[in-house]
Amino acid sequence: MLLAGHSYGGSVITAAGTADNVVGLVYISGFAPDEGENLADLQSRFPAPGAVPYFRQHPLPGGGNEFTLAPEGFHESFCADLPVGDAAFYAISQRPLAGVALTEAAPAPAWRSRPAWAVFGSADRCIDPGVHRFSYQRMGATVTEIDGASHVVMISHPKEVAQVVMTAVRTLR
Repeated sequence: MLLAGHSYGGSVITAAGTADNVVGLVYISGFAPDEGENLADLQSRFPAPGAVPYFRQHPLPGGGNEFTLAPEGFHESFCADLPVGDAAFYAISQRPLAGVALTEAAPAPAWRSRPAWAVFGSADRCIDPGVHRFSYQRMGATVTEIDGASHVVMISHPKEVAQVVMTAVRTLR
């Protein structure tokens, strides 16, 4: 099985990818923490992403928080390379990010024992592109950086992202 993860989904495949039936990983603008790291600490080593002023915190009953992006900054910070109308739809249909996803320490990463591919945009304003470059280099991933692409590179550049996934599939056959 080949796992692919976008954004904080990268940390999900980093953990889940240690399963015996996983043969490779594809990070799509995704975090790739090392053992013991959390996403907030990893991002803090680099400039704050442009989306920070638009993060909105929502307390949860019983404790904890979720985060969304404010509609007024959604287009520029999440998907600047998409049409305005599409961004407006994505803004009202976004799912919140659980705060624990940013602070939970990662287990031993699958990328230490599995081949990895990564694709990201140089204009990602949700995760600083330096985080991607650093993480993907340290894991030894095969990297594709798309100039000017936003955080949703898989929507704005679907052919290029599909090509990365298909390259992984062909390599692992």
